[in-house]
Amino acid sequence: MKSRPRRALAATASVGVALVCSWLNAPLHTQAAAAQADPRQERVTTAVARVFDTSILHRIEIVIAPEDARTILNRTPERVRSTFTFDGSVLKDVGVRQAGGTFNAFVPIEGKPTLSVKFDDFVEGQELHGLEKVILKDGRQDSGLVGEHLTYEVYRRAGIAAPMTAHAHVTINGIDSGIYVMREAINRDFLTRNFGRRFSDGNLYELSYRPDPMVSPDQIALKDEVEQKRQRTELVGAADAVQTAPAETFAAAVSKYLDLDRYITFYAVEAATSNYDGFSFNVNNAYLYAHPRDGRLIMIPYGADSSFWAIARITKIQSPFQTPRAALARRIQSIPELRDKFSAEVARVGREPVWDKKALHDRLAAVARNLASAPKTTRAAADVKKFTDYRPVIEAFINNGGTTNPVNSLP
Repeated sequence: MKSRPRRALAATASVGVALVCSWLNAPLHTQAAAAQADPRQERVTTAVARVFDTSILHRIEIVIAPEDARTILNRTPERVRSTFTFDGSVLKDVGVRQAGGTFNAFVPIEGKPTLSVKFDDFVEGQELHGLEKVILKDGRQDSGLVGEHLTYEVYRRAGIAAPMTAHAHVTINGIDSGIYVMREAINRDFLTRNFGRRFSDGNLYELSYRPDPMVSPDQIALKDEVEQKRQRTELVGAADAVQTAPAETFAAAVSKYLDLDRYITFYAVEAATSNYDGFSFNVNNAYLYAHPRDGRLIMIPYGADSSFWAIARITKIQSPFQTPRAALARRIQSIPELRDKFSAEVARVGREPVWDKKALHDRLAAVARNLASAPKTTRAAADVKKFTDYRPVIEAFINNGGTTNPVNSLP
């Protein structure tokens, strides 16, 4: 991943987000000391706190030339130029493209597209308060527009690095596009914030609806593989261990290449939050990162917009112990000792301090306060109603402790 120049940051704004979770899940005083020792990490952390401030409804205006507005209908990595205004700060020549998974239909700007926004795509070193990139999610699959917002909070409380989120009212070429979920990108900034600058340049693999990385490691997208001649040794090793290691040596064999305990926690959070379109249950929507400290792979959640679906006819996770699709999760379920570890993690995730009902309700209440300031225009009003209508279901899900109450679902 290329390095790039950094501009000076503005003074720190009020922070409405909790910036937690380091590589070793260290106590806060250790995290603070690490941040002081790593100025870049501190700068990125400050930028994230400002951009993803959850105490306000952010305002975003995007202007794209009419001929380019048609271009973003195409599924392409190429971006078009735009003028991007964030809470009054104007950036010109910002690169935007439509984003989404394999099965998401791309829509015109009148149809509320999900957008990937890259500030330095056309202007080297240009950033938004110190960040290179943000994702604007349309909320199409996100019931109540808070699934990702709450799910990543649970991940962080469980000790897993996860992207920050906030909400914004967006207009595109003057069209009211409604309420978006703003999400932190999984890139060099994210890795620096969570692991420090020294540990921000490991192999980063994107997992997007099959193939299974533990079955076909050679088919998984590896960032900068060609440009930097990267090798995927750790992924190949992990896949071989998952496929061939006998039960009695499985944990030791896999743990040479992958942080197995951390993955079991990740898997437990997916189950508790009903994140059926994530890695374990659908081999989708996650990243694998080879941490340079020891070269072992860790899982990073992403695209958790099909979570917190508490209604039985909607959720596809009826029990944390139902058969998963990912080969790694299936091996865990097949080995009694590891299944017991997973059971213990499901129980831990389903109670405080991880499943902190007050913290989750407070986060939900903050969204309600922010959305009260949204314009009363057609699309924005419809999105606010979507949140309001689904809020009681989310509240019940929080009170229940997650999917089918994980604590009471232990086998």
